Amino acid sequence: TLLPAAWLLICTTTAGFIKLFDANPAIGFLSLAKKYSVALEAGQVIAPAKDITQMQHVIFNAYTNATLTALFLFVVFSILFYAIKVGVAAWGSKERTDKESPFQPIPQA
Repeated sequence: TLLPAAWLLICTTTAGFIKLFDANPAIGFLSLAKKYSVALEAGQVIAPAKDITQMQHVIFNAYTNATLTALFLFVVFSILFYAIKVGVAAWGSKERTDKESPFQPIPQA
């Protein structure tokens, strides 16, 4: 299970950083927001937007997507950190560290 988890971590982290920081506006959220912001400041309307309001929506959505991607990466790294922390604690202990609750049947309604 360690190898698939490592592969998943590599893929999701790489994809997240690419979506955040790629210089191509078709790929990177921040470069897309910058492209539309520069055009908006110049008074231009870039397709697929049809007016200034839609340009502002594209910029807002690009920053929203970038924020959510950064949050997702934070969650991924938090899970990694705590998994390593718990794993190291479990390996360092001479007794079992997992605990199960005793079985409790579901009461009949």
